[in-house]
This record gives sequence, C-alpha cells and structure tokens, in this order.
Amino acid sequence: MPLYHQQTKHSYISIRKNANFLDWRSQPSNTKIYPHFYQRFEIDDYDELKDLGLIGGITFEKNYPDGVYHLRSVPSAGGLFPCEVYIQIRSVKGLLNGIYHYEPKRGILTLLQEIERDGVEESFKEQQKQKGFVFLISSVYFRSSWKYHDRAIRYVLLDAGHQLGSIYAALCVMGKEGEFVFDFDKLALNELFGFREDEFFTCGVRSGEKADTAVQKLRQNLPFVSGCDYFETNEFIQNAYKEGAVYSDESFTPESFFINIPKEQLRQAIVKRRSIRAFCSLELEKEEFLTILEGIFSFAKQHGIDIFYTAHLVKNYTQGLYKNGELLREGDFKDKSRYLALEQNLGGASGVTFYFTSNEVQKYQKVNILSGFLAHIIYLKSELLGIGCSGIGAYYDDECKEFLQTKNNILYMLAIGR
Repeated sequence: MPLYHQQTKHSYISIRKNANFLDWRSQPSNTKIYPHFYQRFEIDDYDELKDLGLIGGITFEKNYPDGVYHLRSVPSAGGLFPCEVYIQIRSVKGLLNGIYHYEPKRGILTLLQEIERDGVEESFKEQQKQKGFVFLISSVYFRSSWKYHDRAIRYVLLDAGHQLGSIYAALCVMGKEGEFVFDFDKLALNELFGFREDEFFTCGVRSGEKADTAVQKLRQNLPFVSGCDYFETNEFIQNAYKEGAVYSDESFTPESFFINIPKEQLRQAIVKRRSIRAFCSLELEKEEFLTILEGIFSFAKQHGIDIFYTAHLVKNYTQGLYKNGELLREGDFKDKSRYLALEQNLGGASGVTFYFTSNEVQKYQKVNILSGFLAHIIYLKSELLGIGCSGIGAYYDDECKEFLQTKNNILYMLAIGR
C-alpha cells in the first residue's frame, strides 16, 4: 500500500492520543475568487449552459450567529469544500472560447484566458481539440488539512470523486455524455494555471466532439490567485500528491446510472440531496436497495474496487456481510459497523453500510476518486427513492480489514437508511 495511506490510518488508540481541537474562527475561506477586473459571465444567460450550476451550486443557506453557511449540490467531508472547478469552453454560442473558473456562490464563470489554437488539450495524451467542455477538478488542500491534518490527502481525493459525480449528474440532466480522464500531465497544468503548492489537479471530464486538429500549449501561464484567505503548508500532503499523480490510464465514458430517470426528477434530486445526520432504524425495501445497486458493482470491479457491505435493515434480505453483492457471512453486524465507523451511530443504525476497498497501488489516487464518485451515485439514487445517505471518511482502518477479511485498503464508508 502507499506509505501515506499507511501513515494516515485511524485506530482506537490513535484517535484518543491525538485529540484535535478546532477554533472555527480560524477556518480558511472555501471559495476561490479571482480579482474583480476579470470578465464574468452569468451561467443563466446562455441556453447551452442551462443546468451547468448543478455541478456545485448553492442549494440551501443556513443562518448562524457568526454568518451564513452555504450547502452545495456536491457533498464534502466536514463541509470544507476543497474542490475548485475550471472549465475550458469551445463553440458555445455567444461565449468566448476560453478557460473559465466556476464560482458556485454566484453562479458565474470567470474568464481567465481566451484560447484559439492553444488549450488544455495539449496536456492530454490525445491532444485533440475538444469542442464543448473540458472540466478540470483541483483541490485546495488546506481547506481540509486545517481540520484533518495529514489524513486530508484522503479526503481531498474522495471529495474530488464527489465533484466528479456532480459533474457527471449535471451532464446527464443536460443530455450530454462525459469522458473521464485521469492520465494527463497534472503537474504541468498545475504550473500553467499558476498554482503554487496550495492547489493541484486530480482528474478531468471531457464533453463534446473531438476534432482532428492538434492543440498547442497554452501561450501563457495564468496568474497565481490563492484559494484561501491564508494558507499553511503541509509537505506530507504535497509529497503524497506528487508521488501518486503520475500513472498510465485510459480515459472512459461511464455507463448511464440514470438512464430511466426523467431529467427533471434527477435535477430535483441533485438540488435536494443532503447528508443525513441520523437514521431512525427503519427498514428499506429490498426492491429499493437492488435499484440503488444497479451498475455499481460492475463499474467498481472494472476499476479495481471491491465493495463490501453489511446489510442491517433490508426487508426480505439476509442480514450479513457481503462482497460485491455476494453473501460472505450471515449475522447481525449493526454493532460492529457502528464501532468500525469510529463509533458513530450512522454506521450501525443504517439500513446498509458500504465499505469501498482496493489493493491498487499505482492508481491509488484514481480508486479513491472513483470511490467518491460511486458514493455520489449512491447518494443521488438514494435521494430519488427518499432514502437518507451519508459518507463516512473516518473509520478504524486495520480493524475494518480484519472484519472484512481482506488485504485491500479501506478507502471510504457510506451509510444509507431511514
């Protein structure tokens, strides 16, 4: 396993020896804003951009004495939102061909640089001009490491997966396909986009037609703009990212997880989705659960991910531990799942608790991101059925492996239920 995975494990002893006390007044800002003199475009002003805001827009506001907290269409560990989205756009009527930064709080695109024969495609293997959209997901890691310290390397990858899922779902509503890309020159693009050590690219999505024309390198670097109002360096996370950022992989277009879902229904699920805080320990219907599972295991296995789960409260479905849909051991494992989830009630009061695992080393970043992506698909499928869902990024690593009887690394937990 990657050394940085080994070094960021939780155990019963470690969480009690390393208590973390936060001063929430010191939380870094979680939105990146380019200077006021950059040209900006309202998403709602362009027909071809309709529903683009579903990739991460504000869906609800909570008012507290210290200010307003914004919920977004994409979930995030601790509500810290480390991801930023950059979009290269070509051939959209009325909009300049260029590289844009998405600002979720205002629903706008900020033009960073116009493009002609140049573009981000030069950093991809094919280097073909892409009409339509190229989404690039980055992480401003200090937004997460401020709270989670070194283990934030895991959370920013899982959050990138949720962001990938949000882009995928938005494209489904827009009637477009998206090709997922992990093998591109991330380090070169980090430099071209003016990132320093505070921000880095993790994955991308291409949507639109490819042309035969090759694209040149961006004619100039973008200026540095900080992703936080202040920043604390974490060399562990920086080194872990660089160690795993470069690997060989093929791009792919995922199957449709929402093929039979009306677009308006999916749109509403995206907007209404929330991370549940508690379950009432009510049963799920077997048919509902099987609907949620459709396509999940085949996708996961294709990309080196094994999904275990403990079924607690599913009507007419055997209680027990499962792997990729196959029953391994019968039994009531509610208390065990609660304990493994750092003794959080969500882990045991759920209808089902999932464990995303993999033995992948070279593509460690990819399987983490895709675990977050699959979790996001389960989030939305659950919302469509009126079922609660919550991601669990903190768990007892080695004890999970012992319980599951696997040598795979534990990447993520997810609970669904009522």
